[in-house]
Amino acid sequence: MPELITTPDGLRILVEELPHTYSVSVGCFVAAGARHEPDPQGGAAHFIEHMLFKGTERYPSARHISHAVEGVGGLLNASTAYESTVYYAKVATLHVDRALDVLSEMIRRPLFDLQELEKERRVIIEEIRGLQDTPGDWVHELLQQAMWAGSPLGRDIAGNVETVSALGREDLASFWQRHYHRANLVVSVAGKISLAEAHDAVRAAFDGLPAGAPTPPQPRPVPRPGPRLTLLGRDTEQGNFCLGLPGLPYSDPDRRPLQVLDSILGGGMSSRLFQLLREEHGLAYSIGSYHNDLSDAGMWVIYGSVEPEALRDAVALCMEILRDLARDGVTPDELAMVKEQVKGGLLLSLEDTWSVASRNGTHLLRYGHVAPVEQVIAEVEAVTAADVQRVARRLLRNEALHLAVIGPYDREDHEELQTLIATGLTHP
Repeated sequence: MPELITTPDGLRILVEELPHTYSVSVGCFVAAGARHEPDPQGGAAHFIEHMLFKGTERYPSARHISHAVEGVGGLLNASTAYESTVYYAKVATLHVDRALDVLSEMIRRPLFDLQELEKERRVIIEEIRGLQDTPGDWVHELLQQAMWAGSPLGRDIAGNVETVSALGREDLASFWQRHYHRANLVVSVAGKISLAEAHDAVRAAFDGLPAGAPTPPQPRPVPRPGPRLTLLGRDTEQGNFCLGLPGLPYSDPDRRPLQVLDSILGGGMSSRLFQLLREEHGLAYSIGSYHNDLSDAGMWVIYGSVEPEALRDAVALCMEILRDLARDGVTPDELAMVKEQVKGGLLLSLEDTWSVASRNGTHLLRYGHVAPVEQVIAEVEAVTAADVQRVARRLLRNEALHLAVIGPYDREDHEELQTLIATGLTHP
């Protein structure tokens, strides 16, 4: 288990000693993301993530920052989500002080240089446009926008061309000042380092970071009702679709049954989706499912890419599988196999120092503590077939269903698909 130390000035430091490894991973978890932006400033959190790599007081350029970590064989990266932003480095143990120095400089002293800002603005706009050139990825964003329209969750994390074009240095600096402080920060360390060494090094690196106040809770998002079809006609070689439903928050008591249910539905080659659509009918190369969870909402998604003329059959089969899950539940063999799959995947993921540091930091931000791996395994093991069916019936509702499609389709296809999903999930 990791050790949690909260310094007198409020900085939370998590340390998990892994003496069998040769590396140390450090993650800076900031409790602010795309959900905390005003609508006109959509994309600010993601823009800031980019800018923190473009220069600090002591590392004045992107080259200086990357060379400091990659020059000693390390890895440096970041990601922005709706409720958090994470910056992390993984280095050999003897370079941990350097990794901490770079990360703390990025968090505490970014330059937001105007010339670099304009260059990065162009890069982000190309990133947004690149997504629209990749329909298999874009269809996920289309579903997100349709289901959560009118909420920050309905915006792309990167923003759009209009909002990114309008963001100025003051907008970014203001967001950074409001959210990048001790009350919003967790520093998670895992690897070949002692608790005392890590504690002293982190405290020294982040000395002087403002105290701040935690980001307040956001208004709870309300998904748009369904059944609803969002179809974007494009001259593509495949029909790309996402079938989505509102899911569960990450603290919901049914989160483990949903985890098991999602694995049975679309978790790998033994899942129902893969076996029926790919192996039995040969309709899709790419088919699967996932669940995204937030503090007060979630989204459960089936996705696939098929030959254009196979779209209707593929969607119909997906809904048939969902109806079967709600009506008949899961078999004992399925339940036993998926439990082992979930448990094994969790254990295998913890063989890497960054995976451990990431899990610990994410848990502390979400739950205020780090759940022991043994507890998670016990929770998965306790899931029953009745639990899985109850969650399926709870979530699989026609009035919540959304279908997003990108492909070479017209008004007639739109009407046919709308009719298909209108009563597709009805179950007794």
